[in-house]
Amino acid sequence: MVNQRSFFAGHPSYFRQEIMPVLRIFEDRRKLILQKILKIIFLINLLIIVVVILLTFQLISQIAAFVLLPVVVVVFAIFYRQLTKQYKTQFKLQVITAIVNFFDSTLQYDPHGRVSKSQFVQSGLFNASPDRYLGEDRVFGTLGKTRIEFSEVHAEYQSQSTDSDGATHTSWHTIFKGLFFVADFNKQIKGTTVVLPDIAERLFGGVGKFFQNIQKIGRHPELITLEDPVFEKYFVVYGDDQNEARYILTPNLMERIVSFRQRTGQKLRLSFCGENVYVAIPSDHDMFEARVFRTLWSKTLIKSYVDDMAMAIGVVEELNLNRRVWTKP
Repeated sequence: MVNQRSFFAGHPSYFRQEIMPVLRIFEDRRKLILQKILKIIFLINLLIIVVVILLTFQLISQIAAFVLLPVVVVVFAIFYRQLTKQYKTQFKLQVITAIVNFFDSTLQYDPHGRVSKSQFVQSGLFNASPDRYLGEDRVFGTLGKTRIEFSEVHAEYQSQSTDSDGATHTSWHTIFKGLFFVADFNKQIKGTTVVLPDIAERLFGGVGKFFQNIQKIGRHPELITLEDPVFEKYFVVYGDDQNEARYILTPNLMERIVSFRQRTGQKLRLSFCGENVYVAIPSDHDMFEARVFRTLWSKTLIKSYVDDMAMAIGVVEELNLNRRVWTKP
């Protein structure tokens, strides 16, 4: 795999040759957009001052003022979206595509695409099925011998409650938000094996086994016991078949999963189902968003994009997915 450090190395580096010329263009665009936004904000502040003065001298009713202010906020939100939408899309198509191509020129990038909801559900990584499923920044293609795709995903389920007055309230709850990765696995799989963060074992020690067995209800029928204390410190495994789970989770693969967990510091989830391995890496930040209120002329910013991309496609190397020693029928 390409080392992300080489992105900035060399004379000229990929960063200087491919990224900086495009950044100059987008930084100029950003400044023009920011000027327009600041003018709108100035006018809004001026309007608020006028409304306050009118209220003070009772030249306008409180009802009119409270109706006017939300309308102003909505109008500003519409203007802001219109001013920044094309800028952000073009930034992704040019800058992020160039970063993706640095790692592998055969990979494709779709800023508006996402891993399908059906793939998310099929992974078996989460108990709840999403009622609302959003995503962006889909990267897909083949790395070496491995077909991959990943994107940011935000999956939510809906719940309703009734208060004491009989009014119904709708709430949205996050199932998962972060990077969702799908790859072709190098073994034939009949059932499903799920690897989850093991919170119970770390908090309660041996007593945690009891909670693990309770937790499996609604997932898969068996708690899989593996003879790797380091792996079981971080993860708990459920599956349809003990033997198949051990066939999939070889000592080498468990060591690699632990290494990936330690390096990223994320409570990742994995599942092995059908022909695929699924990896869910939680994250609260948007991976490839273009700035508006801060300069794009930042090596640190570009490095964050490169590091996010390296982490995503690094799953292939971390899990050794290109090692095709098992031939599928």
